[in-house]
Amino acid sequence: MHTHLWVSSMFAAVSLLCLSISTLATPQDRLQQSQLKTPLQKSIAQKRIVQKNPAQKSIVQKSVAVINIDLNKYLGGTQGKLNDKSALIFKFGNGTDSNFCSIITTDNYLRQSKNRLENINLSESSFYFDCQWNNTYYFLSNRSATYAEVIIKQPDSQFPMSMHIEAKLVSLTGKKANIVSGDISLRRKPK
Repeated sequence: MHTHLWVSSMFAAVSLLCLSISTLATPQDRLQQSQLKTPLQKSIAQKRIVQKNPAQKSIVQKSVAVINIDLNKYLGGTQGKLNDKSALIFKFGNGTDSNFCSIITTDNYLRQSKNRLENINLSESSFYFDCQWNNTYYFLSNRSATYAEVIIKQPDSQFPMSMHIEAKLVSLTGKKANIVSGDISLRRKPK
């Protein structure tokens, strides 16, 4: 009886040992899985991975280019169409004539949005956001993680109506753009 109990406990211990050995991560896997805190730590970890496994070099080097766009100027608005519906078009920039971003929204969506326009991966057909920046077109896509959010701040006695913009867009080549703004007044200033 004692022998049977001893054999059973040894079998269980050996099974657990085998299971733990089979699930152990290699040093490289542990490096990839760890939660690295700073960009410097991530950079060092990526260099170590490349040195240990040259096949992964192309993955690490394929990091996608990202530009940051800071909007700070209202360039004006016009009327247009979005999906064959009457729409308003607002243009914003940073002072350079060739660089601008556009908000296009239907009249109805603008009225019903409760001062918050949002489009995640092209989920909203009544609101669109895109940018023409440094000769590259950035847009919302349902194939990449993209979004646009516009908070409309209603006017009061102190401030005119303004918009706060945040977005992540992508180009045809996969280049990404992060767009942010402060509260931009919709009152055009004379040139």
